Amino acid sequence: MSKHVAQSESRLPPTLVAGVDVAEALRLLHQSGYPDPTQSAAGDTEVLQQVVNALCDPSLHDGLTGLANARMFRLTLEREVERATRTGEPCTLLLLDLDHFKAVNDTHGHLAGDVVLQTVAKRLMSHLRPMDTVARYGGEEFAVILPNSYAAYAMQTAERIRRQVADGAIDLGQTSSRGQATTICVTVSIGMSSLQPWAPRSADALLAAADRNLYQAKAQGRNRIWGEAPPTSSVGKAERTALFR
Repeated sequence: MSKHVAQSESRLPPTLVAGVDVAEALRLLHQSGYPDPTQSAAGDTEVLQQVVNALCDPSLHDGLTGLANARMFRLTLEREVERATRTGEPCTLLLLDLDHFKAVNDTHGHLAGDVVLQTVAKRLMSHLRPMDTVARYGGEEFAVILPNSYAAYAMQTAERIRRQVADGAIDLGQTSSRGQATTICVTVSIGMSSLQPWAPRSADALLAAADRNLYQAKAQGRNRIWGEAPPTSSVGKAERTALFR
C-alpha cells in the first residue's frame, strides 16, 4: 500500500474505511482529474466527499460494467501520453473487440449480451496492474492503457487476456428446454499500439494506430492480436562499424 493511501485511510472514520476500497477510490480520483486529497489539509468530510464523487460520478463510468467509460478513457489516455512524452517512458494501448457479438444478441437476447460484457470486463480486470486502465470504449469494444509498458510486455498481457476470454465458457443465466444451463464461448480481437520514439506522440496517433491494428486482427481471422512489427534496420555491418567505432 502506498504512503498516500495509508495517510488518507488514517484521516477517514474507521467505519467508512472498512466499507470503502480506499486504494481504488484514490486511483479513480487521480484518473478523473480530482485533486489528490492526501495533498490537502482539508478535514475528513472534504476527503470523503471527493472519494464519493469519484466513485459515483456517472459521467466517468460505464453503468453496465463499472469500467471507465469513453470520456474517462480519453482523459486518461491524453494524460498518460503526455506523461510518457515528458519522462521518456513507454506506453501501450490495447483496443479489444468481441468477435461476432451481434450474433450473441440476436440468438440469446440483449440481456445475455449484457452478461457477456460484464463477464469479459471482470476477466480484463483480473489481468491488469493497479496502474493500468481498462474502459468500455464502445458497445462491445474495450480499451486498455498500459503505462510504462514496452511492446513485449504488452503483447504478453494481451495474449493472457485473449486466452482467458476464449477459454472460459460464460453462463448466460438461462436454461434450455431440457433444463440445462446455457453457456457460450466468445473470443476477442486485439489491436495493439505502443508509443514509438521516432513517431509523433499524441493520444490521437496512438488511438488511430491501435484501431488500424484492431481492423487487421479482424481481417486476419479474429481471435488474435495485431501490433506494429518491430523496426528493422537497412544499415549494413560496414556502415554500423563506421558509425559506432
